[in-house]
Amino acid sequence: MAKLWVDVVVAQGWEAGGHVRGTVATLPLIPAVVDAVGTTPVVAAGGIADGRGLAAVLALGAAGAWIGTRFLASQEATIHPRYRELLLSATEDDTVFLEELFDVGWRKAPHRVLRNKTVETWEAAGRPPFGARPGEGEVIARSRSVGEIVRYQTYTPGADFEGDIDALSLWAGQSVGLVSEIKPAGDIVRGAEGPMR
Repeated sequence: MAKLWVDVVVAQGWEAGGHVRGTVATLPLIPAVVDAVGTTPVVAAGGIADGRGLAAVLALGAAGAWIGTRFLASQEATIHPRYRELLLSATEDDTVFLEELFDVGWRKAPHRVLRNKTVETWEAAGRPPFGARPGEGEVIARSRSVGEIVRYQTYTPGADFEGDIDALSLWAGQSVGLVSEIKPAGDIVRGAEGPMR
């Protein structure tokens, strides 16, 4: 049994969107972490978007779930309408795990995003390293709140962004395939007894 001196442990599986440090999927990860930390509550993250996913991780011993991508399609999320549109039409196969593409702020920072023009151009160029990526430094969007956004910069496209939204870092986990409509956040939470579609 681990003595962690923490109140809660979040165990994030490889399916998660955004920054992903692990390499193990959620379903095998959760019971391993639950067994390792003893009585410390574990919150499962990664690939969970509806009541079925919540039920699965609870059955594996988690105390709860951290749901991310599903809430990007909530009415309260202040993301750009184009980003929301891309999320609603995406399947789990439209995400890509990248060991290092968008400038997260530290080296070797894996992340999962929707496959887009920036990813495809970088892959077509042979996945060059920092300093040699196609279009580096090119301004592709602007925001009243942020200013200029250059290609490979990591900003979640907000409602006030203008420009090439499709080329920005569009964070999304593989659970995006379960997201097909916009709902109020409260309805998403209350929908935990069944599919949150």
